Amino acid sequence: VLWLCSCGTHNKNPVTTYGKDSEGTFQRVGGGDMKTKKLTVLNTFKERVNGVLIAKVEVQNTSSKPTVFKYKFDWINEDGSVMTGSSVWKTATINGKQAVTYQGADPRGTAVDFRILFKGV
Repeated sequence: VLWLCSCGTHNKNPVTTYGKDSEGTFQRVGGGDMKTKKLTVLNTFKERVNGVLIAKVEVQNTSSKPTVFKYKFDWINEDGSVMTGSSVWKTATINGKQAVTYQGADPRGTAVDFRILFKGV
């Protein structure tokens, strides 16, 4: 008797990324975490305060039930690269049909843009 077993990779922590697409519109640009599919980015804002880029993202839960997830901001350098280790995952909950604004500040003071990432818990 011959037993064959195959092992496939499975991403246990998929991430959904929102950022600017090729036309400069802020929208989902990567991923598709099923646990965060009910989250929609309504608005984004950025401003520089004392040389530091401040990002604000208004997120709505389109479900009628609460959604628990993690989020983090990635900070983008002038050359388009992402600063590594510039932010940590934070846990959040949005009640059904509620909209919440999340804010982050570039810890190094050199970012020119940002993106936000979500993943389910």
